[in-house]
Amino acid sequence: MKNEPKILHIDMDAFFASVEQAYNPRLKGKPLIVGGRADKQRTVVCAASYEAKALGIDSGMSTQQALRICPNAEFVSADSAKYLYVSDQIAEMLKNYSPQIEQASIDEFYLDITGLDKMFGSYFDLGMRIKQEIKKKFSITGSVGISVNRLMSKIASKLKKPDGMMIMPRADIISVLKDLPIQKIPGIGASLSAKLQDLSIFSFSDMRKFSADFYQQRFGKIGLWMYALAHPEIVVADEEIDWVDQKPKDPKSIGHSYTLNQNIYTRGEIEAWMQLLAEMVGFRLRRHNLEANTVHIYLRKPDMKSISGEKNFKEYNNDSKQIFKRALFLLDKLNTKNVEVRALGISVKNFMPATNNFLLADAQKRYQICNAQDAINKRFGDWTVYPASICSIV
Repeated sequence: MKNEPKILHIDMDAFFASVEQAYNPRLKGKPLIVGGRADKQRTVVCAASYEAKALGIDSGMSTQQALRICPNAEFVSADSAKYLYVSDQIAEMLKNYSPQIEQASIDEFYLDITGLDKMFGSYFDLGMRIKQEIKKKFSITGSVGISVNRLMSKIASKLKKPDGMMIMPRADIISVLKDLPIQKIPGIGASLSAKLQDLSIFSFSDMRKFSADFYQQRFGKIGLWMYALAHPEIVVADEEIDWVDQKPKDPKSIGHSYTLNQNIYTRGEIEAWMQLLAEMVGFRLRRHNLEANTVHIYLRKPDMKSISGEKNFKEYNNDSKQIFKRALFLLDKLNTKNVEVRALGISVKNFMPATNNFLLADAQKRYQICNAQDAINKRFGDWTVYPASICSIV
């Protein structure tokens, strides 16, 4: 009999804040705010420790508001290179458990562990070994969910946050999720949740009361997704997963995205997150010794609809500052007035090998700065050299 698919989802707990606490033990156990820039009065919360979350502080909130909630909270500015380094090290570690890995974001990973229960004793033992190794090596915690596809494993991990684990076989999904509020289901944001509530759909059990035609007529393609979600007894193939091969391939695109815990509204907040993402994308481009001339940005609204922009620029580049400027150029072309943003991302494509030939002295200087920064970070591993203001508006 063929094994039921088993997908493991691991989500690092308060990743940015936990990494900062691991690097600086003085911060452990304290309310901690990770801000987008060094000026804590003029930035947004990129991440908050669980001690800060318990007080009502969360990502996307202005730091002014956060500090009003907790004036004594510790504050550090975001260090993207440090988080990328830890994320990459976790990815390398996970390859020891399964060659089929997808990195969904900087702090989330999926592993196909189908049939590996016998090798590790049980699926529970496998999940616990991964959690324990991450805690031992990186001094941070992660929550694990194991189920039949990506969505269900992600729901399972979120139900046991922080530092928990849940195994949810297909036969148990309906009973486990029956009272789950729709707002707790990944992919159902505030806008979509409000529309469902207007139809008296408040929980997972309520979602099961309606037909596929009902969902499709009212919500289109996403309605069919919701119907399939609510009926796990129907065997629906999981969406294709971009598994990482053992032998790395040249990337077709390089990008980073982030889903916020609450919506953001202002141009300044959007720019702050774009700067952080541009820094991450530039770092990875330089690591691959590539340059790109195509930049793509997207903003996803709470109702899952997205607005996006893309442009082929004349010059190839791998400078994070230039990627950010190009992202702002695209942002200016989009109608973002009164738009609520729940997730956003930057990606680059259309690569060529880095030539490192510069006509202008300023470009040569920027290259030397980026190269020195990357070399020092690679050499010492503590990532103490990074832009003083990760999210400064250039």
